[in-house]
Amino acid sequence: MEAVLDKETASYGVEVLRCEIQKIEPPEDVQAAMNNVVKAEQEKIAARDFASAVETKADGEKRAEIKKAEGVKQGLILSAEGKAEGIKIVANAEADRIKVVNEAADKYFIGNAQALKKLETVESALRENVKFIIDSDRVQTIVTDAAGVTPVPAETAVKK
Repeated sequence: MEAVLDKETASYGVEVLRCEIQKIEPPEDVQAAMNNVVKAEQEKIAARDFASAVETKADGEKRAEIKKAEGVKQGLILSAEGKAEGIKIVANAEADRIKVVNEAADKYFIGNAQALKKLETVESALRENVKFIIDSDRVQTIVTDAAGVTPVPAETAVKK
C-alpha cells in the first residue's frame, strides 16, 4: 500500500513515510468468516489443552494406583515374612524343648523315653478334660500298657 501511495504522490513532491489503516470494515460475510477462523483456532487450542490435561490426570491416577498396589504388595510380603519367621522361631523353640526333654529322659529315665511320652500324653489328656470311650474288652490291655505291666495268661498263673 505504501508503494502505491508513493507512486501516486511522487509527482506532487510528497514522500510517504508511513501508512496506517485506522479502521477497516470488511463486508459482513468476510467478517463472519474471519471470526469463525479465530474461533476455530481458539477451540483447537482449548481442545489440545483439555486433552493434555486429561492425559496428565490419567497418568497421575495410574501412577498413584501403581504406588498404592506396590504398597499393598510390600505390606503383604512383609506380613508373610513376619509370620514365616514367627513360625520358624516357634518351631525351633519346640525342637529345642523336645531335645532337652529327650536328653533328660535318656539321662534320668535311662531307656524309658517311651514311658515318659505316654505319661506326657496322659497328663495332656487329663489337663484338657478329655474323655475317652473305651470298649470293655480293651480296658485291661490299655491299663496294663499304661502301667507297664505285662499280663500273664490265666493258664500259666494257675499252673504255678
